[in-house]
Amino acid sequence: MISSTALIVLTSLLAHPQAEDAKKIEFFEKKIRPVLVEQCYSCHSVQAEQNGKLKGKLRLDDRAAILRGGDSGPALVPGKPGDSLLLKALHYEGDLKMPPKGKLSARVIEDFNKWIQDGALDPRKVKANPEAVSEETIDIEQGRKFWSFQALKKSEVPSVKNKSWVKTEVDHFILNKLEESGISPASTADRRILIRRLYFGLIGLPPSKEQVEAFEKDTSPKAYENLVDQLLKSPHFGERWARHWLDLARFAESNGYAFDRDRPFAYHYRDFVIRALNQDLPYDEFIRLQIAGDHIKPGDFMSTAATGFLVAGPFTTQQTQKERERSRYEQLDDMIATLGNATLGLTLGCARCHDHKFDPVPSKDYYELISTFAELGFSDVGIDLDPEAYTKAKAEFDKKHQPFVAKRTQYEKEKLPSKFLEWEKNRPKDPPRPTIDTWYHLGPLQAGNFDEAFSKKFPPEEKVSIKEKIGNLKWTARPNWKDGAIHNTLTGDNSANYLYRKIVAPEAVSLEVSLGRDDAIKAWLNGKEVLSKKVTGGVAADQDKITLALKPGENAFLLKIVNASGPSGFYFKAKKGGPPDQIVNLLKVAVDKRTPKQVADLLAWYKNLDPGWQELQQLVVESEKKAPKQTLTKVYSARNGGTTYNFGANTRKVYHLIRGNSNSKLKPAQPGFLQVLTSVSSDKSRWTQASGNSTPDKKLPPRVAMARWLTDSEQGAGHLLARVIVNRLWQHHIGRGIVSTPNDFGTQGERPSHPELLDYLAQKLIDSGWKLKSIHRLILTSQVYMQQNSSDKSNYQKDPENRLFWRRESKRLDAEIIRDALLATSGKLDRTLFGKGSLDVRNLRRSIYLTIKRSRLIPTLQLFDAPDAMQSIGERSTTTVAPQALAMMNSSFVRDLAMNFAKSLTTDPKVKLETLIDAAYWKALSRSPTDKEVQRMRLLIEHQEKSYGGTPQAREKALVDFCQLLMCLNEFVYID
Repeated sequence: MISSTALIVLTSLLAHPQAEDAKKIEFFEKKIRPVLVEQCYSCHSVQAEQNGKLKGKLRLDDRAAILRGGDSGPALVPGKPGDSLLLKALHYEGDLKMPPKGKLSARVIEDFNKWIQDGALDPRKVKANPEAVSEETIDIEQGRKFWSFQALKKSEVPSVKNKSWVKTEVDHFILNKLEESGISPASTADRRILIRRLYFGLIGLPPSKEQVEAFEKDTSPKAYENLVDQLLKSPHFGERWARHWLDLARFAESNGYAFDRDRPFAYHYRDFVIRALNQDLPYDEFIRLQIAGDHIKPGDFMSTAATGFLVAGPFTTQQTQKERERSRYEQLDDMIATLGNATLGLTLGCARCHDHKFDPVPSKDYYELISTFAELGFSDVGIDLDPEAYTKAKAEFDKKHQPFVAKRTQYEKEKLPSKFLEWEKNRPKDPPRPTIDTWYHLGPLQAGNFDEAFSKKFPPEEKVSIKEKIGNLKWTARPNWKDGAIHNTLTGDNSANYLYRKIVAPEAVSLEVSLGRDDAIKAWLNGKEVLSKKVTGGVAADQDKITLALKPGENAFLLKIVNASGPSGFYFKAKKGGPPDQIVNLLKVAVDKRTPKQVADLLAWYKNLDPGWQELQQLVVESEKKAPKQTLTKVYSARNGGTTYNFGANTRKVYHLIRGNSNSKLKPAQPGFLQVLTSVSSDKSRWTQASGNSTPDKKLPPRVAMARWLTDSEQGAGHLLARVIVNRLWQHHIGRGIVSTPNDFGTQGERPSHPELLDYLAQKLIDSGWKLKSIHRLILTSQVYMQQNSSDKSNYQKDPENRLFWRRESKRLDAEIIRDALLATSGKLDRTLFGKGSLDVRNLRRSIYLTIKRSRLIPTLQLFDAPDAMQSIGERSTTTVAPQALAMMNSSFVRDLAMNFAKSLTTDPKVKLETLIDAAYWKALSRSPTDKEVQRMRLLIEHQEKSYGGTPQAREKALVDFCQLLMCLNEFVYID
């Protein structure tokens, strides 16, 4: 195996401390404060103290007070959950038990543990008098003066002295500030570095030797631009950039928390993002579809899948009835907080309990925003991927089917009335009742699964012969099965049980039957299917009611009870023979006195007894069996009326809450928009009502209105929407955003280093029709992007943090791209696009297709800082820890890939080591090795070969060690 000295320690990129604090404060506001308000303030607040109800001299409504504690000492010790009395009280350890009425859920207690572990950041400050608790008012007009809330400013391209350095207008903005600061920018990186940078940046895969050499040899002036265009068109572009958006969307394929139920159809949202980015779907449409795609394009697969954005957050099923309403507000908070972070770079969730402490977002605006989602839940929605094909097939079927329906209709008009009158004239006053024979039972007949057990035609469905066996099963008489009682005597998981009996009728007569089933049921009368219901659930009386049209003599009645698992049963009860009571009453009315409706009701009942009508009806039924069926693909998406925390009449309503407490409601909230991002002169009908002459007054669904407001760059939030996304593109291409806090454009975030450039890019995006690839291209073809990673002592002294972008900085590959690079280098990468993912880390597809199950995150990806998918992440932290090196060195998966890497070099033992080393360097690092590297690696291989015994197999093992070493190099996981 490889010596640890072969590994080069990875360089750590520290996250901005102010951004980290903002995240922790947001966590407090969303997860901690609401619980304190609801569960603790009645006994531990300034109000409780004023009312003489303060317990233990402990106040929990102020940071200083909670640190000071009460009679038992400090309530918490920041950074030390184990030493914090508050956490012990929540765990019900010892005599301290808070809240006294009942222990909080494990999820809430874990939130408090995380809050304390992270330093217990708490912005609350409460004065000693109760008047100080009143909500502050926000000056919206003053708030609009903050830079990010202002309209885009027209940015004039600044002049520069060194015109030979610039390649695009972007460079003018960068060089202008560098020249003002007396800083000289770095020179252009060589072509090998540029192509590797582009490949990893745009498609997340390394270039081949042939691709690098072709680019280096291409002397045309447009060679670089052509390469950029080629990679932007690659189907792998969407795979690379979807990962960035999925971080923002906190995308996962399970609910999270204790039971962590899977979301098997959530992957369609991931595929939507990939497709949208590949197609260069305009960014404003990309956003609108994620908010209201089901309304904007009903029935469209991509648009429905897009709404998975709203419901991608965690959802616990471990809830008591008491907790559901609070959890519903947390679900809505998750939606609006994620929307705010991802699209506007604002911490909207901080306005849940009070007016935002830092940004001009009143609590009133917050509740109006979340009321947009008042009716929203999640659901697995079935969508037809080829509706045109179904429509065509349905039209062809209708053409063939119509003659059967027409004949039946003609018979009902021309012959059925006279047939009924003849029957009525001759019917006996007291019709004889049918005789129902003993039940016979056969089963269970096993199937692969529940669906198969329901749909499969076992032998009894073709022919019933109670004297014949089916396998080792035989029909058994069940004389003890009495009608009108539930019989839970059937067995067999994913199995079918058949029940058969004869019904003898002295003449044609109808028989009403009540049925029950556990789980699904089918029924046949004389070989004709009369009931089919695919459900699951326990048996009960009167679950299904049917009317059997019995013919004179023997009638064969067959039941099929399909069981999913556990014990199963059925219920059967026959009503009295002859017409039901309502028909008997109608028959008492004189023929000439009957109304048209009464006549129609009588004919509707009688036709099931008429042999002529039954024959035509059977032809219709047989034809209907040939009707085309829509092939529906299920997709996990947002849906009005979908699954949520149901707690009664208020489930689909949103109220303004006092301090975020769902038990302290004010008036109902109505959908609205952020005032600070809405033009003073705007008319809200611009977004809430449909445009056009045909439906000028039609009110649009709230989510559609929000989507329109959010993407309106003239009078809505579109100017900030554009700023935030172009900043994200700059961040991922250059290494740091123009605003270095990409999820916080508020007052607590960093100010832009180049505000004019930010507005210039945002306006460019809007002018291009919101086409993101045009901005990608603009950034990628700039000189600032093409700079090399160089050092300059003078520049370091003037701009040590490189805020003016005078050089290119090293950037470690994302966790998923490291894994993809390992697969690509080994030659094992499966480049299949789209489809269901896998939890198997050894799966050979790209990492974007690894299933994200919140309770089973991929350990290797976690080591390299992949997020936990619980909240929106705008910038991943980059840590350097020993387990990363150990994983690369000791992972059996990495070792297997190294073995395949070695085999891909050559199988000919006569090939020179120098040739193998050169080929390996090209595969792993996209370059030739230096003479010194060749010499050192040759010595390494020879040493390892000798240590393994000097056999042919020893050389193979030594080559594997060498290949794994290359995969562990710093250069392998870092760009530049």
